[in-house]
Amino acid sequence: MNSILRVKLLKLILLSFIVFIIISCAENLPIFNSERITFGEKSLANPEEVRPERERGINSIANRNYDRAFRTLTNYLKSTPNDPEARIFLNNLEVEKNKKPYHVIAVSMPISSNLNASLEVLRGVAHAQYDWNFSRSGAEGMLKVAIADDDDNDFNNGTKIAEEVATELAKKKEILGVVGHYSSDTSLATANIYKDDQLVSISLSTSVELTNYSPYFFRTVPSDRAAAKALAKYAQTELNSVKAMVFYNSDSKYSKSLSQEFISEIGRRNIILREDPDCDLSTWSKNPEDWREKATKVLNRAKDSANVLMLAPSSGYLDRALEILQVNQGNLPVLGGDEVYSAKTLEKGRDSAVKMIVAIAWDIEVNEAGSDFPERSRKLWGTSSVNWRTITAYDAVQALGRAIEKQTQPTREGVREELSSNFSTPGALRAVKFLDSGDYDGDIQLVEVVKIGSRYDFVPLKR
Repeated sequence: MNSILRVKLLKLILLSFIVFIIISCAENLPIFNSERITFGEKSLANPEEVRPERERGINSIANRNYDRAFRTLTNYLKSTPNDPEARIFLNNLEVEKNKKPYHVIAVSMPISSNLNASLEVLRGVAHAQYDWNFSRSGAEGMLKVAIADDDDNDFNNGTKIAEEVATELAKKKEILGVVGHYSSDTSLATANIYKDDQLVSISLSTSVELTNYSPYFFRTVPSDRAAAKALAKYAQTELNSVKAMVFYNSDSKYSKSLSQEFISEIGRRNIILREDPDCDLSTWSKNPEDWREKATKVLNRAKDSANVLMLAPSSGYLDRALEILQVNQGNLPVLGGDEVYSAKTLEKGRDSAVKMIVAIAWDIEVNEAGSDFPERSRKLWGTSSVNWRTITAYDAVQALGRAIEKQTQPTREGVREELSSNFSTPGALRAVKFLDSGDYDGDIQLVEVVKIGSRYDFVPLKR
């Protein structure tokens, strides 16, 4: 073999080796990031019943056939209006049709692990985007929304997926703000990622630890301190003396924050079984068949001393908390944090949930400003029964839109400056304002589970 052929062969072997190394490394790369972010080219929140028209619309977006996608999704939403992801996709197509400069924001929710809550948030984002863009149709300044799935209840990876998603969103320089994240754990894990890239996030998380956490962190929900104060005040008003059992899960920042704030409000000496590990839902068996027995035993240990139960589970532990509700059967008054505000509580709790008091950010029935938001919700979704997650997400988008609009040349840093400077803008039911800490400037609403005929619902308590 002559020297020229030998050199060519060596080059070919070296090139093959390099390709092999690249492929091997690629196979070990995480599959997160772009696979978890969409503008409409793929669905992250597939409904249980997959509609062919919905699929055709999304496939048309993926193939950049925007006119066909617009027609298809428009027809789909006429028959299935209550699909917020499809609504955001259609809103984005409207932006494409406009062919004028627009601005990009994102929403990041735990779609894979907490679909129902995520859809409630997406409903608020979609409605706010629709209202914002409709008022600017044919003009500049419309909003395009990226949807991200941060899967914040992935027990195997903790907050790693959320961190991957936040990093990817932060890299996309066209994104001027993020609605999210949902849980306090993911908000705490991602806040510094956004800070490093000067990207504002407006969260639905409530942990007290997030107060003053980052100049780029804001939220449109009151903190756990406000919820704990409202619940403690209610208990102190209704009971001669408060002797509470507090159930929480120690692997959640939100759950620990709410339970600790409640304990602080009523005094540690008034907590029954304060150090009992069975009050920590994360110590329970993962087998649901064991939960009834566990709940029975722990309640029996305190039945002669406790006079109120406080349930502060994160979303992944709601089923365990509901076992406590079932065993209690209304014998002791029950208080709950906002994660208890769920259709599952009404479905599983039924009579055992009646008279339970839950602290949330908003209830649409308490419409202090006489807003037409409930009627607009009915027209858009076919129902006006949207909850606090929808309302606070709506307010977050309105805040980002207003902060962007107030700048001649919008920038990420400009969004932060606007939100930090005596900011106020109309929200779903009242003005959206922030304290210097980034916390929401607003009150807590208490709701009660009531039975109405054969159904159960959360009804606001009159102040």
